[in-house]
Amino acid sequence: MKITININTDNSAFWNHCEDSDKPIFNNSEVERILKDMSLEISYLDSGKSKDINGNTVASFTVERDN
Repeated sequence: MKITININTDNSAFWNHCEDSDKPIFNNSEVERILKDMSLEISYLDSGKSKDINGNTVASFTVERDN
């Protein structure tokens, strides 16, 4: 079996702005949430999409199953 997952992390759901710095900080917890949601679907679907916490479609997966 081969699983391909794509997550676009360009939008604000994946970045936190820190008052002490001009540099945004990557939000790992949003990636974890999306992967957890996908893991349930991967067991019975061959493809699907996921949304970030703001409702934007940002991720997709495909599953190539061995017969």
